Amino acid sequence: MMIRKATAGLAAALLAAGCSAPKDAPNPDEPAVASLPGAASASAAPSGKAGDAVVDRQLRLGATDEEIDRAYAAYYACWTAHGVPSTKRGGVDGGPLLTYKLNPKKYQPAVDACADREPLNPPELDPQQNPDYWDNLRDELRCVREKGLPLQIVPGQQGLWVRPATDANYRKVRTDAAVQIQRDCELQAYAKTR
Repeated sequence: MMIRKATAGLAAALLAAGCSAPKDAPNPDEPAVASLPGAASASAAPSGKAGDAVVDRQLRLGATDEEIDRAYAAYYACWTAHGVPSTKRGGVDGGPLLTYKLNPKKYQPAVDACADREPLNPPELDPQQNPDYWDNLRDELRCVREKGLPLQIVPGQQGLWVRPATDANYRKVRTDAAVQIQRDCELQAYAKTR
């Protein structure tokens, strides 16, 4: 799954708007759970200077939402400390990530300054570190499909993707029960590579 993956390319995947999707609908080209890593808004980030919080950026397989949120809050706090303010759109705080996406050229130096704080996917979820990654991903896919989730592998892309990419399917995979199914299937599929 791309949970901690929303992190390879997370900044590109999160908050991307699909051309035909409604304003608040997820992007059909976004991994199924890419929204989990950056779900914490900047308001959840610790206040203060970039060096205030010491958080392990290496996420572990099976990390809780709280662990993921803590790692991303520290990362986005670094962005804020380097001058990326939070942006609100439609009354919702999009945090510094939305600000960056609205003007990447202006804020890229701040993002670059924080590169050493970006959370890292568990090694098991990295095809470059896990030689069994694609087999594990197929095992994960079998598991989530057996439980009725509309996910599939997209050739050339890491993680599982919502297909068909409809609003109903996105809502289905983002329920608490579906997120737990995805987490359980991910653990079951990748734990055997440890």
